[in-house]
Amino acid sequence: MSYKYIETKQVLKQKELILKSCPKNVQDKLRFFICEIIDSPRDKKGIGSPEQLKHSEKELWSRELTKKDRIVYGIEAGAGYGMPEEYEIIVFYQYLGHYSDK
Repeated sequence: MSYKYIETKQVLKQKELILKSCPKNVQDKLRFFICEIIDSPRDKKGIGSPEQLKHSEKELWSRELTKKDRIVYGIEAGAGYGMPEEYEIIVFYQYLGHYSDK
């Protein structure tokens, strides 16, 4: 099953920064991770050491992009985005930093 996804404004800025200033291997890794996450967001055996974050009311997941950067995304009901309730949306919250570090 392939999911619909949304990138927040913050994440779009981070993506632009990665595509402008990070090494090509990190850029390629980000693109690959996004594709893998869209195809199977809950796969605990995927690349980047996927883990579900425990101390959140939302279903949040994290994957290691680099030693200091994590991709953080959530899986949310489609109803909050104008879709039927049975649909799920992946919302990307962070590409740079370590969880909520600023």
